[in-house]
Amino acid sequence: MIRLALWFLGVLALAALGAWLADHPGAVTIQFQAFEIDTSFAAFTLMFVVVAAVSAAVVWLVGWLRRDMPIFGSNQVIKRQRRGFKMLNQSLVALSAGDPKLARTLVERAEVLLPPQPMVHLIAAEAATRSGDFVAASKRYSELEDTGEGRLLGLRGLLVEARRTGHENEALRLARVAFGENRKSPWVLKTLFALEVSAGNWREAEMALDKVAKEGLLEKPQIARHRGAIAYAEATEQKLKGDKDLARKTLKKAIAQRPDFTPATVALARLELGENNARKAKAIISDAWTKGPHPGLATAFKELDAQESAISWLKRVRALVKLLPDHPESKLLLVDAMMDAGEYDAVKPLLEALLKDAPSRAAWQYRLALAHVLKEDPDPIETALKHTSDGAHWQCAECGDRPKGWSPLCASCSSFDSLEWAETTVAMKPNQVFAADSTISLLTDNPGH
Repeated sequence: MIRLALWFLGVLALAALGAWLADHPGAVTIQFQAFEIDTSFAAFTLMFVVVAAVSAAVVWLVGWLRRDMPIFGSNQVIKRQRRGFKMLNQSLVALSAGDPKLARTLVERAEVLLPPQPMVHLIAAEAATRSGDFVAASKRYSELEDTGEGRLLGLRGLLVEARRTGHENEALRLARVAFGENRKSPWVLKTLFALEVSAGNWREAEMALDKVAKEGLLEKPQIARHRGAIAYAEATEQKLKGDKDLARKTLKKAIAQRPDFTPATVALARLELGENNARKAKAIISDAWTKGPHPGLATAFKELDAQESAISWLKRVRALVKLLPDHPESKLLLVDAMMDAGEYDAVKPLLEALLKDAPSRAAWQYRLALAHVLKEDPDPIETALKHTSDGAHWQCAECGDRPKGWSPLCASCSSFDSLEWAETTVAMKPNQVFAADSTISLLTDNPGH
């Protein structure tokens, strides 16, 4: 109602103004060089209004032609791009629904309607990969690498393809290029670390691990664990090259990072023993025994004097097991020494107690040997032995493989530093360690690879 009243008042004001101008026409004279125009003020005002209306009409017509003119109008371009983005979204939905063929068709149609888009190459590459057309996928990844916004994704796709085809050196090169593009990307750091490890480039792997630690991608205990594993692997190569002094230094570095790391401790003890430093080797093993007895330590301890008598061996063992007398490994080592020394009557109660508290295959095997020596019925022991688990062993936390000894990479799944010493079967723990051959998803980023 208010708007109607205001509109009515406006019309009255214009009518009043028109009537006033009719009663008072006035005079306007325009001179330009030799030309002179004489007219009334009312006529001049009407002419001005007409010119303004015509100018407005021309401006509107030009704008309409630019917006809605077929093919070249901006609205046509916008409508075409809207159709393109709609198809692009539909292709992504089709890809997520497991229909790579439809996704590939839709994204190719969208590419015709849209200006250059990194997402087009990404979806097309993933659709081609899932369809098994790896050549087309590689081409798309290369095109994606050439775009500014999608360069890192293109490198990632090419890296995956290189690893799929077994070109590990090319994959490592691409990972290093990707690291140069983005030094803080989690997948770049993890992949670079995994590839350096897989290639045995321990120094470079340690540098990559430093970056991983700086970005907080792993907990501090896991970082220390990996540092110890890398140092051990590096020391092994140094020893093979004959640089024993450097190997000794690197092994000490590994033990400093992982005090309970038996493989490094044993390697250092054997290195000292090889240099005729039996006293240092004994001190190294004794110190490690207090942190955690291990069969590997027991084997190295026996190697300290391969020519000694059984009595001397038993004496050394008694001194060692005093450090942790109640530990099953201490008892098992003492049983071994007492059996060698022929103290069969004295070892029997110790062995019976060990079988009661911590039965293992090794303990039952000693019991079976003792039964034969004492002329006892071996049948019940052999039956028990058949139903006894293997006891402590090395096991990969990624794939469950049980190798005979520790190594930096699992021989079965190539996971790095995944072997753990376990009394029972280790629960599978995916994503806790870096797998050197783990695939990388392009549309979802899983933590840990």
